[in-house]
Amino acid sequence: MSHPNRLYNKLLLAAALVGIGATFLFQDFSFLSSLNISEEWLFIFRKTLRVVLNDLFMLLFIMAWFKDRKVTQLAIVIQLVDGLLLLPLYLYIKLSWEGTSEISAPLLSQFHRLIINPTLMILLIPAVYFQKIAVKK
Repeated sequence: MSHPNRLYNKLLLAAALVGIGATFLFQDFSFLSSLNISEEWLFIFRKTLRVVLNDLFMLLFIMAWFKDRKVTQLAIVIQLVDGLLLLPLYLYIKLSWEGTSEISAPLLSQFHRLIINPTLMILLIPAVYFQKIAVKK
């Protein structure tokens, strides 16, 4: 029989993956569209919510996967950089250059993938593994 802590970690991992999947599947769902707010504010809200949810679910995944306080702290720093620096920069550029359209120019599209999707947090996983391998040698 599995240790209760292992079961708990597996449940956290599953919840994180389901959350990331749900965030992706419902990215276009906007419960605010019936309100009288501008397209720009709706766009900002949807993208910000998606970044926050993706990063929180990836943080949960990383906490459950690595069970390492330093890795979790690094993930939190990455999340803060993503949400407080890169996201506002992306939103400014996107809204200034292209408006609220979902289709972006190639360069901005790559920036979108890096910021809005949990790419930064996903890149942390192999980086931690490579670091652990390097320390063992």
